[in-house]
Amino acid sequence: MAPIRIGAGVKGKANMSLAYGLPAVVTSIAAEGMHLVDGENALIADDPPAFIAAVQQLYDCEALWAKRSADVLKNVEEQHFAFEVASREIN
Repeated sequence: MAPIRIGAGVKGKANMSLAYGLPAVVTSIAAEGMHLVDGENALIADDPPAFIAAVQQLYDCEALWAKRSADVLKNVEEQHFAFEVASREIN
């Protein structure tokens, strides 16, 4: 969960939790630079009631938790943040 209110680029704390497969509930600022899309690989909410509702939704639905966990691992490991991905981008 990343209720980040300021920042730019890749968010280290969010990226670390995503790398462990923790489903993401983040603010739109936390999602910037992270390739996170609401409803696809994360839940994005900016106001406290919406953020709480998103966390509750993940907590209550085991299938949604498992789906978002797989989605964030794919985002990190296959698409954007793995060493191999970075190496391809540099070379």
